[in-house]
This record gives sequence, C-alpha cells and structure tokens, in this order.
Amino acid sequence: MKDINILWFKKDLRIDDNEALYESLKNYDIIPIYIFEIELWNQKTHSRRQWQFCKESVLDLRNSLKEKGQPLVIRTGNVIEIFEEISSSFNIVGIYSHQETGDWLTYKRDQEVKLWASNKKIIWKEYLQFSVFRGNINRDDWSKKWAKNTSRRLIKGPLKINPIDFDAGAIPDEKIFSFKTDECKGRLKGGRKKGLERMRYFFKEKLNSYSKDISSPEKSFDSCSRLSPYISWGCLSLKEIFYQANLHKNNNSRMLKSRLTWHCHFIQKLESEPELEFQDFHPYFQNIRTSKTELLVLWSQGNTGFPFIDACMRSLNFNGWINFRMRAMLMSFASYNLWLPWQDSGSELAKKFIDYEPGIHWNQCQMQSGTTSINTNRIYNPIKQGKDHDPKGRFIKKWVPELKKVTDTFIHEPWLLSKFNNEEYSKLEYIKPIVDISKTSREAREKIQEITQKKGYWDISKKIYLKHGSRKKTVINKRSKKSNHNKQIQYELNLGI
Repeated sequence: MKDINILWFKKDLRIDDNEALYESLKNYDIIPIYIFEIELWNQKTHSRRQWQFCKESVLDLRNSLKEKGQPLVIRTGNVIEIFEEISSSFNIVGIYSHQETGDWLTYKRDQEVKLWASNKKIIWKEYLQFSVFRGNINRDDWSKKWAKNTSRRLIKGPLKINPIDFDAGAIPDEKIFSFKTDECKGRLKGGRKKGLERMRYFFKEKLNSYSKDISSPEKSFDSCSRLSPYISWGCLSLKEIFYQANLHKNNNSRMLKSRLTWHCHFIQKLESEPELEFQDFHPYFQNIRTSKTELLVLWSQGNTGFPFIDACMRSLNFNGWINFRMRAMLMSFASYNLWLPWQDSGSELAKKFIDYEPGIHWNQCQMQSGTTSINTNRIYNPIKQGKDHDPKGRFIKKWVPELKKVTDTFIHEPWLLSKFNNEEYSKLEYIKPIVDISKTSREAREKIQEITQKKGYWDISKKIYLKHGSRKKTVINKRSKKSNHNKQIQYELNLGI
C-alpha cells in the first residue's frame, strides 16, 4: 500500500500560515481531510448558523486545495472509524493537525485518537494554532512564550500538492443534524476569502475608530474588526492579523494587539483545566443558582422588559455577533439579576455566536458570574449601559420596534412613563420588566459576598490565581487579611476580547 500522511483539518481552515500542512508535505503525499462529526454538531452549544459558517469555510478550503492539485476530502461520522477506512487503502505514516483546545467532547475524542494512533504505530503530530501551550505551564513565563510564538515568521501555502486517487466525498445534508430553525440573516459569511476581505477593510477603513467605538453596540458593528469568527474557525491566523497590526503604529493597533493577547490568555485556562466548561473555578460557588426555564427563554428571546438588554439580544440573534461589553452585560444580567446557572445561559449564548470559542466563552461566562474568585465582580446596570452607549435610543428603537414611538426621556426606562401618562404606557405592546433590577443586584452582591467570607475561601482563590491568573498586576494586595475578606481582590485585568 502507498505510504501517506493524513492532514486532519479541524478549526484551521486555511492553507496559508498552516504549520501542520507545511510539515505534513515534507516526506509523503497527503490526504487532506475534514470530518463533520455528528455528535459534535448535535451539542446544545452548536447551531445551524455556526454550521453554515463552517460549511462555507470548508468549501472555500476545498477550492484552495483543489487549485494546488489535491481537493479536500470530506467525510461525516466518527473520526477513528474514518481513519480506519483510510488505513484499509493506504499505509498511514503520520497524522498532522493543529493542537485544538476545544470543548469537553473534542478533548475526550482527541484522547481516543491518540490511543488509536499509538496502537497502530502511527505518529500524530500537533502544531500550535494559537499561543496556547500544553503540559505544566508556569504562568510567570507564559507571556514570554506567547511573544516568542506569535513573532514567528508566516508560513506560505504550498505551490503544489500531489493528487491521490481517493473519493473526495461531499458536504453532508444538514438534515442529519438536529438543528433548530435559525436564519441569522445578518451573519458574516465564512471562508478565508471573506476573512481577508474583512481584514483589509478593517485596517484600511476602520482601524482609526476602533478604540473610540468599541463599546457601542451600534458603532462597533462596523468599527470593530469582527475577525473573531475567522480566527475561531482558523480562516485567518493570529500571526497574519498581528503582521497587519504591526504595520500601523498607533494606539488603535496596540489596543487590537492587546485584545489578541488576551484571546490566548483565556484559552490557556481551558487548555490547563478542561473541566472549566462545566465546573466552577472556585468550588464554593457550586450549585448556588437554580435553573429557571421560563426566565431563560425570555432572556434568550430578548423579552425581559429592559430595552437595552432586549435590543442587544435581538441584535445578537439576528447577526450572530455583538461586541464584548454587551456580551458581558447580557451574561451579567442572566447570572446576577435572573440568578441563572452560568452553564444554562452560557449554552444559550454559545449557540448564538458564530465565533464561539470554548476557551474564551466559558471563562468569560464564569467571570461575569462571579465564580472565578480572581476577578473583580461586575454587575452591569443595563439602564446605565444603555444611557452611556445608546443615549438617544437609536439602537433600542431599531431592535425593539415596540418602543419606536417612546421619547428619549423614557426610552431606557419605559415603565417611568406610567407616572406621567399611564394611558400611553398601557398602550405599549412591550413586556413589563421581569425582575426588579435594584433588588436582584443587591441580593446577588450579598450572596456572593457571603460566600467569600467562608473559611478557606481565599486560600483556594490564591491557588486558582497561581494556576490561571494573569501576571499583568501585582499578585497579592497588601491590605490587611481582614480587609481582603471584605472586598473582592482583583488579581487580573477584566479585559474584553
């Protein structure tokens, strides 16, 4: 049988700056393959909008490889069973892929693939997709390792790939998955070509307004890079974006590079502790919240009675993307004001994001829920956030048309209208607030504070910091021990991605 290498594409859907592709071609011909895993796509964190973006990216990759001589092979099913299929026709010398920090399912799958490959005497070589490292990590040295890896040269795509006589397969019909109806008409299109277009547009037209507009849900839609889906699915590499950012010497480019640094910082946490997808950072927060299906549904639909919350959620439902501050606010409202388990609300948000990146997502969900113990707890006030970032209510009126006739005075708190014109208020076809925002915020603070005062809380917190904390700030606050028990220590920056 012919000796070959398998190039296993996962979330690195490009041929440029792809180290696994570069290395796989050195000694043998390759079968480049992408596998649609039914079990993976049927998870509650996955959705049709993500599938469509992925499908477009896979087709774009297939065309790019075909131009080099060997189209992408596509299969649907179990990874090991498909590798067994290939091994019946070829002698697999090696498997090449990027090092994936995915969800718990992909973590366990990779363990099974590693065992299978070992039993078959097949070498599996994994290469860094991001600056996220395996093994025992010393957080004191992490920044240096990150900088060294990020500054490596870009790798050019191959000029030619020898064709192999093997059925290329086809994209599966989405009916085999259990997707719910999900139009997401405003989402970005997938694929490297679209990613390059967006990157060129951002650096040429929008970089200079990046820092100024980053917090506004309306302005950030165009002024943020919105490259996150292309990063998450590997249509673009972080090094490519850094290269472009380094061509611009200003505060906006530095701010963008800072966000990209934090991108890897958060994924590193999940790499070091995969259980963080479902397990609280600090054990004292386990099971403090209870599931409430009715509240979860209202929040997910954008029907909470708080105009800015609902506008942001409806925009996300339509576009599959919203800026970081609004993501944090949505999560904060669910965790503190609705007191929902972060696992429930986090899963709802995950399937809405076309840029769902488990390592970032689950860490941010816990940060905005107060369960890390190494971040300052922030309970976002949606009324204040609305007044700060949508003062005239234009964003609200776009996404909550029930309020389009409400004046600027009452747009953020339409319930106040009842004190001046109850008849007009009663005619509004908009849901009344589902919770008391002041009361629930106060109660949430008290509950979290009570937990922090339990014996042994801060000892565990320091261990969490040593394993996961950023070294951008001083580790130990020099206030008295008593003071530490009365106020949350901010061990690391709460910085948006």
